[in-house]
Amino acid sequence: MLIFFLKIIDKGKEVEISVKDSGIGIPENMKSKVFNIFTEAKRPGTAGEKSFGLGLSISKQIVESHGGKIWFESNAENGTTFFVRLPKP
Repeated sequence: MLIFFLKIIDKGKEVEISVKDSGIGIPENMKSKVFNIFTEAKRPGTAGEKSFGLGLSISKQIVESHGGKIWFESNAENGTTFFVRLPKP
């Protein structure tokens, strides 16, 4: 069973949102490519669904257009955590 955790932290002038999963993690050789549009760093979803390599690229464009940043930490034992930090209005 895949488990997700969502956390929102007030960082003063910014807000940080993190989403952690208990999945298989992102292999080291794919980490530098996951935010690229139409990336080859794609794997089937947990239910076997096909990946098109667009989601994280689009997410990065949206976050950066709002003056924020997006990054992740990942390993096979603990899954992946994505972080989004956005300035407060």
